[in-house]
Amino acid sequence: PSTAASMTRLICLQIAMLLPVALGLRTATSGSGVLLARGRPAVVSRLHVVRARMCASEPPPRFSSLDVRVGKIVEAWEHPDSDKLFCERIDVGEAEPRQIASGLRAHYALGDLQDRSVLVVCNLKPAKLAGFESSGMVFCASTEDKAKVEFIDPPAGAQPGDRVLTKAEADALASAEAAEGADGPELEPASANQMKKKKLLEKISPGLKTDGERVATYSGEPLVVAGSPCVAATIAGGSIS
Repeated sequence: PSTAASMTRLICLQIAMLLPVALGLRTATSGSGVLLARGRPAVVSRLHVVRARMCASEPPPRFSSLDVRVGKIVEAWEHPDSDKLFCERIDVGEAEPRQIASGLRAHYALGDLQDRSVLVVCNLKPAKLAGFESSGMVFCASTEDKAKVEFIDPPAGAQPGDRVLTKAEADALASAEAAEGADGPELEPASANQMKKKKLLEKISPGLKTDGERVATYSGEPLVVAGSPCVAATIAGGSIS
C-alpha cells in the first residue's frame, strides 16, 4: 500500500482506539495492550461496529477505473421533451458515435456544441434521460453554487478515443513501456456492471476538482492526455461531474 494509504489507516486506527473515551465509557487494557470498552451493552456494541468500519476504510479507487476518453461532438440537438437536455452523438473512437444526453441548455447555445472536443466517461450503463438513451457522461466543471458549468477541454491535438489518465498513471505507464519486460500499472477500466455494483463513480467524484490553474485533477493529480493536461476554460477550484 502507498504511504498515504498507510498513514490514513493508522490515523483511523488511532481515532477508533480513542472512541471509548470520547463516549464516556469505562476502559481497561487487555494483556496485549488493547484498550477495551466497558459499559452499556448497546453502546459498546455500536462502538465495535464503528471501529470495524473505520479500520476497514479503503483508499479511494484509482482514476483509471473510469474509462474516460476524448470525444468529439459530431451532432447535437435540443431534446424535444426536456428544456434542460441536449442530445449528442459523440465520436469516442468506436465504430459508431455514442448517443449521450447532457443537461447543459442553461449554459451553452446549441451552436457551441458542434465539433467540440470533450471528455466522456464510457463505462457507464446506458440510462434513459427523458426517454432518450444516454450511453455515457460528459465531464464538466462547475462552480460551488452550480451557477456556472463548462466543459473540461482535452489538450490541443487530442484525438477521439485517446485515453485520459492521471499524470501519475500516465508516467507509470510510460516508464513500464520504456523498460522492456517490466509489468505495467493496473489501468484496466472497470466493467459497467462493476461501476454500478461498487459505486465507483460515486466514490471517485469527490476527488475530481479543477485546481487554481483550472487544470482537471483527481486527488490532486492532473488529468492528462499523452502527458498534456485537461483544463476548464474559466473555472478554478470547481467540482467536476
